[in-house]
Amino acid sequence: MTQEQRSGRPDEDRSRLSRIDAPLRAPFLLLFGSAALWLMLSSALSLLTTLKALPAGIGSYEWFAHGRLEAAARNAFVYGWAGNALFAINLWLLAQLGRFEIRNGWMASVGGLFWNLALTWCTGSVIVSGPGAYALLDFPVGAGPVLAASFALAGLWPVVAYAKRPTGHNFAAQWFVVGASVTFLLAFLLAQAAVFWAPASGVVQAVAHSWYVRTVHLLWLGGSALGLGYYFVSKVLARPLHAYYLASVAFWTYFLFAGWTAPASLIGSPVPLWIQSIGVVGSMMLLVPVLLIGLNLLGALSRDGGWFRAWNSTSLRFISIGIVSLLASLAIAAWASDRSVNAGLRFTSFAEGQNLLLLYAGVTFCVFGAAYAALPRVSGGRWPSAAAIHVHFWASTLGAAGAAFAAFAHPSAHGFISAVSAALLLIGHLAFASTAFAALLSGVPAGESQPAHD
Repeated sequence: MTQEQRSGRPDEDRSRLSRIDAPLRAPFLLLFGSAALWLMLSSALSLLTTLKALPAGIGSYEWFAHGRLEAAARNAFVYGWAGNALFAINLWLLAQLGRFEIRNGWMASVGGLFWNLALTWCTGSVIVSGPGAYALLDFPVGAGPVLAASFALAGLWPVVAYAKRPTGHNFAAQWFVVGASVTFLLAFLLAQAAVFWAPASGVVQAVAHSWYVRTVHLLWLGGSALGLGYYFVSKVLARPLHAYYLASVAFWTYFLFAGWTAPASLIGSPVPLWIQSIGVVGSMMLLVPVLLIGLNLLGALSRDGGWFRAWNSTSLRFISIGIVSLLASLAIAAWASDRSVNAGLRFTSFAEGQNLLLLYAGVTFCVFGAAYAALPRVSGGRWPSAAAIHVHFWASTLGAAGAAFAAFAHPSAHGFISAVSAALLLIGHLAFASTAFAALLSGVPAGESQPAHD
């Protein structure tokens, strides 16, 4: 039984769904089309970054310095791909769950336009002038207010959809998405204030920056991905989640402890030990929501052939891999926060592999799965090529697995395997983007939407 059926609403209420999907068309297509472009750009930059690390290299041009390429790829991926995609997907998800018919959707389009213009400025500045001292905050100071205002216009619509939902029903997916949306804007403003607008002392800046990065990774991106997992696992399997009554505990403990894990990334740095210890305790306590979320989502997938059904659903195949990867990355982070373990991993590429497991194999796979369901509904088009979908899945899966192995394994395996993995990811992303744009451009008039590719 799906969430809609539990609330007394039929799954195929097409007239109502068309009124929900139609106003989303313009902002969704702008935001998701932009996300696909940023995904290809970040993939190309990542490939160039791995090629720079090979002995032969790709030349010594200043604009192609390893640090510049890496920072530009990181910003393009987090803010360009994940940011735009979650603006679109989160709005669609909250509109579906709350039966919210958006008004003034032009505001989301304007916000998305300025978000992408500001991000283009930021990315160009990183490549031309070099990155700043703080990852994910290495862009011109003047871009901060523009990005914050753009997020308020484009990224807070899920909060509006939740607050003005006519049904009054509450689902775990809504909690995670609303919490993620609100948390990011607050964290972004506080980080801008502590690092740029009213700079604190050096140690406080380092703590504020680590807190911001962990908030972006775990609360904004990870929280949104968990919201997608809670929705699609129940939706596709057409059954209640296992031990669903624990979902509220999972939500509150996740958002309570995730932010406190930040100082764990500062172990071994000139930061007071008590601050580092807070991060260790927060990382360990995060295992509580990890176990509860696993019980909810993996428990549902483990019953009555759930994994088999997930494998035969395009959306749930991606999302199930994403959920497993996300939970695994959090469990690994708790293990790596132990001081004795951290001492042996501190100067390796282990943190890179952990982030890849969280942000790509976890968050991005969840977004891919949601896109295969949402985009045809909103655009009215169809996914034109099953072969391209298979290329996307296998190239992305093998590329992510290879990149994670290269990061977690011995450094000698890092260079060549990373380059091959980056090439596979680029191939997969090109397949995804080409089919996504074909679906966008082949859309039919709103209200005549074709069924999603399940």
